[in-house]
Amino acid sequence: VKKYRKTKANYKNNQEKAYDTTLKLIGTVAKLPIIRVGKDEFLKKLFASSPYIDDIIANGPQSVFTVDALRKKASELIKSCTNKTSVASFVSGLPSNPIAMVAAGGADVVQYFAFAINMAQQIAYLFGEDELFNNTGNQLTEDDKVRIIAYLGVMLGAGGAATIIANISKVAGANIGKKVAAKSLTKTAWYPLVKKVGAIIGQKITKQTVSKTLTKAVPIVGGVISGGLTYITFRPMGEKLADVFAKNLLGEVDSEPELNPEFLMK
Repeated sequence: VKKYRKTKANYKNNQEKAYDTTLKLIGTVAKLPIIRVGKDEFLKKLFASSPYIDDIIANGPQSVFTVDALRKKASELIKSCTNKTSVASFVSGLPSNPIAMVAAGGADVVQYFAFAINMAQQIAYLFGEDELFNNTGNQLTEDDKVRIIAYLGVMLGAGGAATIIANISKVAGANIGKKVAAKSLTKTAWYPLVKKVGAIIGQKITKQTVSKTLTKAVPIVGGVISGGLTYITFRPMGEKLADVFAKNLLGEVDSEPELNPEFLMK
């Protein structure tokens, strides 16, 4: 019994540490200018030639275009974001001095996730979601953090992340006949699922940091590896998120069986 309790306590402690890692990364990334995408400016640029731009800005692209059309547009957008990120990753992958390698590896990961969150916002706005950052400073609201965790969770393949998006999505709520509670996302019954997804992200961040740091140790080739890995991993991440938003628009929400609140609090 004691061994079981100790193992359970260690697991819970590791989960908390992993979740904290995610929150720290999000807090760091939020300070970078590259992370923020102005919704109206983005849509005006993306649909500059459309005669329906006023409707797009006022009601969202989903009010004008079919889901299939938006999904194709998303793939084009993801390809563009991936190309830009791969170039940036190649430059940052060039080796620095050995003493700074570990720190540089961490910085490279921060940059990687900054681009990921930037792309996530563009995909979300394309499918009609509200603007992520509603404040002008660098401080994120708790609801902002939940949305970022949900987006990253889907992109990284964390189980349960799609369910979170279904609960917080503006368009999902409209299409499956339910309303998202007006109260803070952190007060909802399913919020513990956010922590579980956040912990999974934290574990992946740690692995990503080690991988990125190792590429720093290989002169020149390190840059090629860094850019190559970014291209291989970044595009599928975007496609996964686009798939979830497309399903939300169609009312085909991927939701897991509802969990007992007492279980979620463990």
